[in-house]
Parts: sequence; structure tokens; C-alpha cells
Amino acid sequence: MKYLYASLVFMACYSVQAQTISIGDVNPHTVEVRAFNLTQPTEIEITGTGGIFRDDYKLLVYYAWILDSKTRKVVWHAYDDIRDKEDLKDREGKFDLNDDIKLPAGNYELYFTGAHHNYGWGGDWGIEDLGDLIAEIFSSRSEQNFRRSLQDDLFVQIRGAGIKEVGVSEVMETQLKDAIAYFVRAEDNELFEQGFSLSAPTNIRVYSIGEGRKDQTFDYMRIVDANSQERVFEMSYRNTRFAGGADKNIRLDETIELPAGSYIVSYRTDDSHSYKYWNQLPPDDPQFWGVAVYPAAAVDKKNVIPYTAPKTLEPVVELTRVRNYELVSEGFELKKDMDLRVLCIGEQDHGDEMADFGWIVDADTRETVWKMRPYRSEHAGGAEKNRLINDKIELPKGKYIAYYRTDGSHAYNAWNSTRPDDEIHWGITLWAINEADMSSVVKFDEEVYTAENVVVEINMITDRDYRREHFSLENTTKVTIIAMGEGSDGRMSDTAWIKNMDTGRIVWEMDYYETEHAGGARKNRRVHETVTLPAGDYNVYYESDGSHSFSRWNAAPPDDPQSYGVRVLVTE
Repeated sequence: MKYLYASLVFMACYSVQAQTISIGDVNPHTVEVRAFNLTQPTEIEITGTGGIFRDDYKLLVYYAWILDSKTRKVVWHAYDDIRDKEDLKDREGKFDLNDDIKLPAGNYELYFTGAHHNYGWGGDWGIEDLGDLIAEIFSSRSEQNFRRSLQDDLFVQIRGAGIKEVGVSEVMETQLKDAIAYFVRAEDNELFEQGFSLSAPTNIRVYSIGEGRKDQTFDYMRIVDANSQERVFEMSYRNTRFAGGADKNIRLDETIELPAGSYIVSYRTDDSHSYKYWNQLPPDDPQFWGVAVYPAAAVDKKNVIPYTAPKTLEPVVELTRVRNYELVSEGFELKKDMDLRVLCIGEQDHGDEMADFGWIVDADTRETVWKMRPYRSEHAGGAEKNRLINDKIELPKGKYIAYYRTDGSHAYNAWNSTRPDDEIHWGITLWAINEADMSSVVKFDEEVYTAENVVVEINMITDRDYRREHFSLENTTKVTIIAMGEGSDGRMSDTAWIKNMDTGRIVWEMDYYETEHAGGARKNRRVHETVTLPAGDYNVYYESDGSHSFSRWNAAPPDDPQSYGVRVLVTE
């Protein structure tokens, strides 16, 4: 009796000290989490009910797991026993969660989810003919209703002496308190950017959970140099590991060294499969769907200083978020020779040309000094036709005009295929590389600008246009003629010529065989020629046919459509 009494007292004490935490009634595609603390090593009893059901030709799996909050490693997983595809098929229906584990002191997170398995039901379970497919359709609907009625019966529960439930946000705050920058629990269509600065070469740890496959990443992090905007580190399929759950869940946990400077860490998500709604099995660490950057060690922490944004982040030219059927431009003057960085993101067509692209011209000579060309571009993420150039150029003192043009499809906010990684910079952007040069840039209105040495300017020619302008020369003068028009098969359809009014003779005319391709359709032709004219009176003429002009292009327009016409300049 004495021993029986002692046993009863012990059991009563255990019952008082034992705590229970449970999760249930979880909607499909979501994850529920509870956090708990153990002050000492503890035996944990795990009970509950999971399930495997047919749901719209897929498998909907309910299961649970426990994560060590500090190491972010799984310490127990109910799905470990049912990962094999054949096991999933054999275990359709409800199954018991029943296990005992011993955990050391620390903080932990208990998860429970209902999510679709990677494998579709209809294509993987031997449906061989139409009759089987029809049976599967009705069976799937029936099972779906059955699964919904059982949702309240699906749960996980843990029990153990000394378990103390703590707030999930409190645990996450502890995990993130030393982070240099972080963005977690990311949802669909989000873009996060945060700067940080380092006073000396520093080792940093990058921890990120995202989505990707061998050929492409969808939810991922990136670090760029804030001054040069060059990528210094990026999450890719190659430098990640399997993050648990669906095959496309990837995990990055890497230590890298960065030199002193300022940086921007970003995290981007696509339009599906993220913390709020998982379209397949979630990762083992869904709280860190995002990115966190830490000093790698205590010695590195002292090098982290308040972020200082470089002044060179202010663009010299910013023609971005360009929509369909747009031609945008901006004039800028450089008071000194300068080094610039050009970022241009656009669309390559089905051939070797760009459909959406940017270029820069000399405002006085209309010569193209830089142009986005496919063979110099790299993949910009998303659809393969999304292309990017991040270039460094040297421009002498002078006036310039930056242009960007789009066709009728696949542009900012109207993508007909997967958007690029950096869609907000769809267009052309220029930055000064050296901060001291920022004060040497002046904007001007390119739409009304006329070069000082221009004597005649006829441009933006329309269909069936005929124009004439007069100029006089007091002395024999060298002039430069820049003309653009339509031509093919050895003849010009839209053309220009110059007539000496004193002699009545044509002294210059646009010859197809002297022209070069002007960009766009091959029939867009351009000539840049210098001639010497004697003193006298002259008329400049331009005539166009009934199609393909500035008012209505019937094929791809030239690179510099506003210069469609003729310009005569005095050559210094």
C-alpha cells in the first residue's frame, strides 16, 4: 500500500507538471506553428492523426514535424516514414502520429500542415483509359468532401514534463536579433531590399529558404554592391540544398567574405508558393521563407556599421517601368568626360534583334554612342527572352539623349511570359560611377533641343510628306548631312536631297548604296556624310511615300525614329 501510494503521488505530480501543446483544424495549403521551451532534457510524447487524401487528382498530405529553433534543423518528422511514393499510395486515408523522443533543453517549433505532394494523382497511379479517368474524377471529388469533413480530426499533440509554450514571434525575434538585415515569412509577389555597410573585410552568413529548380530560381535572395550595382552574391540552384517538402524548396546556408563597402540585400518572390499559401509541400523551415544575413562570428560584428547609401545611387537617367508601345527619352549634358554605368533590361525577339531596348545618341551628331545588343546581353531571369546589360561606358564632354523603346507585348506590368527578376528597371538607367562627377550632369529638354551648328532640320516625317527648307552659305563650307529613310532593292522610298538654287543642280542626294542599316526593319536606312559646298543658296528636300513613317510604322521602326528625316550641320 505504501508503494502504491507513492506511485500515485508521483503520477499525480507528473500529471500536474506535464504540459500539452496541440495544433489542429489546419486549412489546406497552410502551415500552423507553436513554439515551446524546454529548460532541461525532456521526454516528449507525440500523438495525433495525419492523413493522405485524393484532392483534384493530387495527393493532399497532413503531417507534422518539430524544428530546433536555434539550429533550424528538424529533430522529428512524421513525413519521414511516408516519403516513398508507394508508401503514400498504400497509406491513403488517416494514419496515427505516435512517437516518443527525447529533446535537450532549448527552444523548438511544432508544425502541422496539409499540402499537396509533388506527385499528381491522375498521372502517377496507373489510370490507363477514359473509364478509369472518369472513375478517378468522381472518386477525387468524393474523397475531397470526405477530407473536408475530417479536417477537425486531423491534428498533432505533444506532451511532456516541463514543456512551456512561448510565442512564435518571441522565438523569431531571438533568432533575428543579431541579423544585419532580414526579411522572413515572405508572401507572393514581394520584393524586399535593405542596405548594410561594412567598415572592413567581413565574413557574413547568409541563410535563406526559397524556390527553384535546376534551370531557374523563383523565390531567392541577392546581394549587390550599392555603389556599382554589380551582383556580389546570389542564391541559385547550384549553391543550395534541398529544404524539405516539395522538390522545389531550396535552402541556402553559406558564409562569404565581403570587402569594406555598402551593399543591398534583396529577396524576391514570384506569384505562387510562399508563406501564406503553399501550392506544394512547404519546406521544413517555413518561418525563414526569405533571407537573413548575420555576422559570421563575434569578430565580424564590430565591422557592421549604419548603412550609408552612395550618392551615385541617384540615376543620371532613369527611363524605367516602360509599358507597351512606348518610346521614351531624356536629354543629359556632361560638363566633363565621365565614366557611367548603364543598366538596360529588355526583350529579345525570336531572332537576333531586340524588341524592347535602349540606346544613347550624341544630341548634336545623332550618332549612336551606345546600344543594347543581344549578343552582349545576359539572361535577366524569368523568360529566356528577358535580357540584361550592365555596362560601363566612357563618354566625352557633350550633350546626349537616352532612348528606350518597346513593341506591343511583354513590357512592364503587362508580361506575356515570365517577368524578369528586376522588372522595375525594365528600361534604361544610367549612373555616374564616381560620386564627384554627380555635379557635372545637367538635364535638358531633348524634344526642343537643336544643336548650335544645325542649319536645317527636317524630322519626324509622316506618310506622303513633302518638305522643303532653305539655307545660305556665305563662304565655301564643309557640312555634315545625316538622313534617314526607307529603302530596299537599291532604291529609296523615303528620301532626301539638296539643290543649289543658284545653279539649279542637285548637289547631294540620298543614295541607297551609300546608306547603312538604321536599326529595326532592314528597310530603315541611314546615311552620315560630309560634303563641301560653295557659297550660295540651297534648298533641302524630303519626300516620303504612303507607308512606313514616323506617324505609322508598318515594320519595326529605326533606332532613332525622331530623326526620321534629314539634318544638315556645319562641320567645325
